[in-house]
Amino acid sequence: MHQRNFTVSVVQPGGKVAIEIEFNEKVHGLSGDTLWLSLDDGASVEDAEALRALLERIGHRITVTNVRS
Repeated sequence: MHQRNFTVSVVQPGGKVAIEIEFNEKVHGLSGDTLWLSLDDGASVEDAEALRALLERIGHRITVTNVRS
């Protein structure tokens, strides 16, 4: 079994809930090493924690396709 190429945490930039994905390897087509997934205004911290737990449990790899220069 391969190790995930990312870690997931819950953040609250500007008071809104988001998922922060930090890559532990270079991912082609993405600049930087962190990605934020903004959640709906109605999402709670509990919703975000549930999504984080799900991604940690079943997420495997993030791959970028159809990259355009």
